[in-house]
Amino acid sequence: MPRFGWLGALTLLGLLGSACGDECGDAEDRLVETSELPCSMVNAEGVWESHPLPPNDDERCYWLEFRGCSKYEIQHPLGRVPTLIVGYTSFEEDGSFSTPGSGNSFVVEEAGATTVTVRNAQNQFFYLRLVLE
Repeated sequence: MPRFGWLGALTLLGLLGSACGDECGDAEDRLVETSELPCSMVNAEGVWESHPLPPNDDERCYWLEFRGCSKYEIQHPLGRVPTLIVGYTSFEEDGSFSTPGSGNSFVVEEAGATTVTVRNAQNQFFYLRLVLE
């Protein structure tokens, strides 16, 4: 009989754990207009960067908030479909200690002549820098 008591308690804990809410409760799907990226630039080689590399002391240039379980359609000025899309993620808003986004933390969903759609499929908050060539 005690064995069934533990089984019932574990089942109840499992039900309570799954009722704690959506693991992606802070998700956000939105269009990021170029006006929201005041420090973006196209260099002489035609490569567009959404934000500068660190060190970055200008808070206008802090990297884009990249919420977990979210999709961002980001405008770019290239006027063509990029051939290379690289995202860098960081836990710091100034981009320090960043790494190339990989796996489900940086998923490219679509690329067009004026926008690129990327998704953070993890339930983890990052800051994002996007580079398009």
